[in-house]
Amino acid sequence: ASSSEGLNGTVSANGAPPMQVQPGKPGSTVGVWEGVSLANCSTSAPNRCNAENKVSITLLQGDSGLRGFYTCGYATMDCLGQNETGKVVDASLNGGQLTTRIQMPDGTSCIYTGRTAGAGGNKINGGYSCYGGGALIESGTWQGTRSY
Repeated sequence: ASSSEGLNGTVSANGAPPMQVQPGKPGSTVGVWEGVSLANCSTSAPNRCNAENKVSITLLQGDSGLRGFYTCGYATMDCLGQNETGKVVDASLNGGQLTTRIQMPDGTSCIYTGRTAGAGGNKINGGYSCYGGGALIESGTWQGTRSY
């Protein structure tokens, strides 16, 4: 099949997007997922009620599976624990459900899950839970789009 260079990279001959989430194929989720998270008031500290952050999860396919990195930025509040970066230590795809575990610099960890949707599965909607010392310290929702 031939391909040509498009605005966002390679485009297949039939004009389909170059990457599509394929249920059961974790490598099909590689790329940069960018979006926003929103803290749940009932499971977060009072000062983090409805805290909104810009989040980005970059997934890369390696020899030992999906790995990558995480960034967090200010939207309406600073990131939880001032953690603006993190390392994706595990990621999996079960059907259209993506699950990633992120290790933060301060030793806490967050699990982001979401169901892929949209054309090629390039949108995601789900939730997140953050833990410190084995206890839940925050949870909420997140949504994003694979930018490339």
